[in-house]
Amino acid sequence: MKKDLYDKTINFDYSKLPNELQEMIKKLEEYDKTGDWFNYDILFDELEITGKTYLRNRQITEQEYEKILNKYGWLYD
Repeated sequence: MKKDLYDKTINFDYSKLPNELQEMIKKLEEYDKTGDWFNYDILFDELEITGKTYLRNRQITEQEYEKILNKYGWLYD
């Protein structure tokens, strides 16, 4: 049985995020479909850093950033 690479129970409309973040999320979801956990982990690290940059530049909210981390990184801290 294939384990999901991200938390599909968290609903999040990322269509209003900057295009760069949207593209990264789409790619993460593709990696999940193919079970490519290695590239998923690498890209998630990049998403986390890029997301923090958008947060610091006030292009996304802290709530959006936390939702991204919770959904795609399984981070609950």
